[in-house]
Amino acid sequence: MNLKNILRDTLTFKFDKSFGLDISDRSVEIIELEKFFRFSVVTYGRVELPEGVIEDGKILDQNILAEKIKKLLKDAKPKVSTNKVILSLPESQVFVHCFTVDSKLKSGALSSIITEKASLALPINIDKTYWDFIEKPLADKTQKLIMFIGVPKDVANSYVKFCNSIGLEVVSLCVESLSLARTILKSSPKQSLIMDIGSKATNISFFDSNDKISMSVTIPVAGESMTEAVNNGLKLEKAEAEALKIKLGFKNDKENTVRPIILPVMEEILKETKEAIEYYERTFNQKLDDVYIIGGGAMLPAITDIIKDYLKRDVQIATSSYNINNYKHLVGKDNNFPVFANVVGLGMLGASGEFKDLNLLKKMPSSEVNSVNRLNLFNMGYLSKVNTVRTVLNNKFAMAVVIILIGVIFAVIYKQIQIYYPVVPAYKPVPFVPIKLRPVIQTGTSTLPVLGTSTKVK
Repeated sequence: MNLKNILRDTLTFKFDKSFGLDISDRSVEIIELEKFFRFSVVTYGRVELPEGVIEDGKILDQNILAEKIKKLLKDAKPKVSTNKVILSLPESQVFVHCFTVDSKLKSGALSSIITEKASLALPINIDKTYWDFIEKPLADKTQKLIMFIGVPKDVANSYVKFCNSIGLEVVSLCVESLSLARTILKSSPKQSLIMDIGSKATNISFFDSNDKISMSVTIPVAGESMTEAVNNGLKLEKAEAEALKIKLGFKNDKENTVRPIILPVMEEILKETKEAIEYYERTFNQKLDDVYIIGGGAMLPAITDIIKDYLKRDVQIATSSYNINNYKHLVGKDNNFPVFANVVGLGMLGASGEFKDLNLLKKMPSSEVNSVNRLNLFNMGYLSKVNTVRTVLNNKFAMAVVIILIGVIFAVIYKQIQIYYPVVPAYKPVPFVPIKLRPVIQTGTSTLPVLGTSTKVK
C-alpha cells in the first residue's frame, strides 16, 4: 500500500457509516464493514424469503418483508451501528441500454438525444423512470458510447418508503453490476467481464482498465429458466427440480439426467454473451482479459467447464474479495461468496463513503426520500440504545437541536445559581495612606500626646 492511500484512508476515516442491504426475490442479505487501510467485517446476516413476498423485483407483501428484515437485524451479532443503508436496486427492474452518439453533443442537446433513443428501447414511458447515464469514449473519436440506466419510479419509491417505514434511511440506490465490480475487481490494467447468473436474468457487464463500467447487457434467461426446464422435462415439483439442478448441475456423467435438459438453456445465455464480447472488443478496440462468473448460477457444478468450452476463454468463479481481511468466516465452508458478493460491494461503499458511482437516489424528488422518524428508532429493537442515540446525533438537524437544548439548560442552571447564591462583590483593597506621627510626652506610667505646641506638665 502506497503513502497516498495510507494518507487518504487516515484522513477520510468515517465514524458515521452505512451498512449494505441487498433485497432480492428469494433472500435478504445485510453486511456492515469498517475500513482502516483494508475492509473488515463488523456484522452480517442472511434470511430467505418465501414465495409471494417479492416477485420480479416488486414488493408484494411489506408486512412479511418487514418482519424478516427486523428479525435479521435484531439477531445480528453484533448489531448494526447505524440506520443508514446502501440499497441495491432489483436487477430485474433496472433498464440498461447502450448506444452511440456524436461525441460533440453536450448538455441539453445530449440529454434530448438520450431521451429520444432510450424511449425507443424502454418497455415503459421514460417519464415514469428515474434515469441517468454514463459516457465512454470510443476508438472512433467522432462517436461516444452512452450507457443509459433507468428504474421505474414506482419501484424505486416503494423500496425507499419501505426502508423508511422500518426506520432505515437510504443514502444511495446502487446498481448491482457496479457493486459487484467493487467487490471483485482489482486495480489492474485489464479489461474485465462480470457474468452475473441470477434467478430471473443474466447480466454481463464490461469494465475497463480503471474498473469503470463500459457496457452492460441483460439477458432474460437465468437460473429459473433452467429450473423450469427440469420441471417440465422430468415432471417434478418445482422444489424438487431446483434441488436436483443444484445437486447435479453440468456434471458430465451418464447418470446426470439434468445436464442435457439445462445445457440448451445455458447455451442460449452463452450465445448472447459471446455476441456481446465480440461487439465490445470491436467497438472499444480492446481485448477482453478476465471473465468472472457470480450469482447463484455460478455455484452449479461444472458450470465453468461449459462456459470455457463455449467462449474459448479462461473463466474464474469470483470466490473472494481481494481487500477484505476476514471474509472467510463470511462465506463458510461451502464458499457462499457468490451469494454475498453484491451486498459486500454495498458494504464497502458504506464504509468508505466514496460515493462516486451512479446513484439514482439523487434523481428522486425530496418528497419521496427519507421521511424517517428517528425517535421511533428506540422502539425498533435492532439498534442498541447507544447506537440509536449515535444515529440520531449523526443527523445535522438533530445535532443542532441538541446543541441548542444544551445551551438553554446551561442558561437556566446559571440563572438559578445567581438567584440562590448571589454573587458577592469582589474585595477591593483600600489604598494605603501613610499616617503622620505626633511627638509624645512620657510622665510616670502614662504617655500623653502633645495637644498643642507648648503644653507643660507640672
